[in-house]
Amino acid sequence: MTPTSSFFGTAWLVYDIVAAIFIIVDIVLVVGFVYVFRKASRFHPDYRPKEKTGPAVHKETMHDIVMRERWHATAAKFALGTPEAARVAIIEADSLVDAALKNMQIEGEHLADRLSNLESDDIESMPRIWRAHRMRNDLVHTPGFMVTPQDAERTMRDYEAFLREIGVIE
Repeated sequence: MTPTSSFFGTAWLVYDIVAAIFIIVDIVLVVGFVYVFRKASRFHPDYRPKEKTGPAVHKETMHDIVMRERWHATAAKFALGTPEAARVAIIEADSLVDAALKNMQIEGEHLADRLSNLESDDIESMPRIWRAHRMRNDLVHTPGFMVTPQDAERTMRDYEAFLREIGVIE
């Protein structure tokens, strides 16, 4: 073996080791970037266009129409005036709020988690939606719980105010 071939053999060995190290570092960096991006994505701003003083810019989507129709159906059910209709309408309104927050990509396993992840300073009706959600929880989880007509009316107004504020209904 000549000194030249020994030198080139060692050089290639060093090159292979350095290349392997850089490949591993690249993989770690890509995995780290994906991890950080996924964690940071929950802090993304609301990408809805700001309202302008001129003509409306927002194009109505099928989801907007469906959500609005669900609200009108829920309000019509509540208007029947029976205790059972009020109970079902409150539960459906709560479900509608949950669906709206999921559509806005607010993270959380349950509605309460999603409400907690909202910026409460930006939403004036936040105390009202919490009160309405607690009423819904009492209806669902407390055996024999009966809601008074006045409380049911206030609860439905609370859901409506929140849905209007986040732009689900007009």
